[in-house]
Amino acid sequence: MVRPAGLTIRRPASAMYSGPVIDCDVHHARSTDAELIDYLSRGWREYVTDRGRAGNVPLTVQDGLPNPHGFMRADTYPEGGGEPGSDYPTMRTQLLDVSDVRRAILTFGDDSHLAGHHNPYFANELARAANDWSIDRWLTRDPRLMSSILVGTQMPEVAAAEIRRHAANPRMVQVMLVDNPFGYGFGHPVFHPMYAAAEETGKPVAIHGGAGGWANPPSTGGGSVNTYFETHVLWPQAIQTHLVSFIAHGVFEKFPRLKLVLIEGGSAWIASLLWRFDTEFKGLRREVPWLKRLPSEYFAEHVWVTTQPLEIAPKRENVVELLHSMGLEDRLVYSSDYPHWDADEIEYLSTRLPAEWHARVFVDNACALYGWKSAELMKPARPAAARP
Repeated sequence: MVRPAGLTIRRPASAMYSGPVIDCDVHHARSTDAELIDYLSRGWREYVTDRGRAGNVPLTVQDGLPNPHGFMRADTYPEGGGEPGSDYPTMRTQLLDVSDVRRAILTFGDDSHLAGHHNPYFANELARAANDWSIDRWLTRDPRLMSSILVGTQMPEVAAAEIRRHAANPRMVQVMLVDNPFGYGFGHPVFHPMYAAAEETGKPVAIHGGAGGWANPPSTGGGSVNTYFETHVLWPQAIQTHLVSFIAHGVFEKFPRLKLVLIEGGSAWIASLLWRFDTEFKGLRREVPWLKRLPSEYFAEHVWVTTQPLEIAPKRENVVELLHSMGLEDRLVYSSDYPHWDADEIEYLSTRLPAEWHARVFVDNACALYGWKSAELMKPARPAAARP
């Protein structure tokens, strides 16, 4: 994919962006297991709670490499107690209202790792319960909130049924994949039933970064790591693997209307990866005869990328030049990663990206991804009356 000649990259403007915002990665959470247990079917509630002195079965998979600073901003803990991201009034005050957010896509907290459970049947029950909890406890609170659809990727056919269950709900806007139970890239044919359902229902597929101590294989190409520091540096490797897998296995040839968004994996690496991808395709295309175009062309038509974390280069224009070289000003969508402490604030991004990109990154590109009309978002949506 070659950019037109003669284009000049100007130094990113220092003016702050103050317009409407679509936030594509907001982690909502529950404070206690009891919140989700209420949504489990009777048999699975007994499985979790009826264990006598043995205690309850944990609903989330634990991370084996803890972040030494924790994951959350210190000010996001609700005053009345509970976990960051679990209290709607706090989120509304700190994020939705202060930044003029017109739509925010909820991406769950630790429950997003349910594909890390060894019991695939339990994982799918948790996915169903988590989706119902998200609809009932969050989407009813504020019309600006949209939700991802969690699926248990251990059983792709069951996951496909869960996607179709939400087909008619326009506020369940995407299918989210995080942990990888099989060790294959997400383009592998074993996962294709989910993509058939996603294309059929018009829901993009989102792959969220997060390889670490869960069932998802380590985010490294050469072996396991020993510190969270290493994990965080290498975070994009898992996303890169899944992206190459999607294109190499011909997912976009098989499902030509499918859209993919890569969340929390960075973006500056995309140019060099696609350059290499195109080069290798020219020499090895006989191994993937189902591909009709260059890998970069599939990317340009089907893939979007969230801004967070935007890489910090010695010079601001370094990152901008890389992104522009692949036309990513039309593919970046804003994400705050609230309530995590390493989020990218709007003020920060405004100074790192050219002013002429702002409207696209903060609104227009997300509208193209999710099939929304930007004109509809110009009228601020007012939250419904808060429930007690």
